Amino acid sequence: MKFKIFFDEAWRWPLAWPVVVWWIVQLDVFDTSILGDSKKFTEKKRTEIFNEIKNFEINEKLIFWFWFASNKEIDQLWIVWWINLATKRTIIVIINKYINNRIKKFEKNLFNTEWDKFLIYQEIKYIIKNYLENWKIDYKNLISKFNKFEKIYWLIFDWNTDFWLSKDLWFKIITLVKWDAKNALIWWASIVAKVTRDNRMINISKKYPDYKFEKHKWYWTVLHRKIITEKWICEIHRKSFTKNFIN
Repeated sequence: MKFKIFFDEAWRWPLAWPVVVWWIVQLDVFDTSILGDSKKFTEKKRTEIFNEIKNFEINEKLIFWFWFASNKEIDQLWIVWWINLATKRTIIVIINKYINNRIKKFEKNLFNTEWDKFLIYQEIKYIIKNYLENWKIDYKNLISKFNKFEKIYWLIFDWNTDFWLSKDLWFKIITLVKWDAKNALIWWASIVAKVTRDNRMINISKKYPDYKFEKHKWYWTVLHRKIITEKWICEIHRKSFTKNFIN
């Protein structure tokens, strides 16, 4: 199988809260005819598509996952480094979900199992288990074992950089700008990222009603500047981002 992973990120530039990376992996053929700029769709329409994507995962036609890096982590290190780390963490989770999916199918049909592939999958599960316990992993070893049966073909879009991932992960990475209007799965990853972002924003706005995060979406707008001037930053603001704007 050609293992394709489609990627998007959200919240890279706002002044508060986390950055998030989202991945989608297609496991089966399904209708991906709807395309467009996710920013131009209504919130209701994006939610409908997001629910459809979740149904596809329930029916084992795709896998999706995400990873957040908090505002405190972003303040400790450069945000690009956290995108790199969040991406590598997410690939581990995606591979783990995929391996579990394959193993379940093997166990349902033991007499026709490809045992060499089954044993490699078990090795990969052991590598990931150790990672989840101590947060240390040999990416090269993990990817080389996975690539014995599944060929990873990595797509990153909307950027002209791969955030050093090609150096860290030892397989081909392609950077594509504005391909969410050309490739359905890239566009779906964008939908998932934005819906997740909006849902989190609504919830966090309830905790900090005075900052009206649901209105300016954490960006450096006139409203956001006015509120910060009056109330100062709160605990979810990125201090490294706001220091250039606030005395």
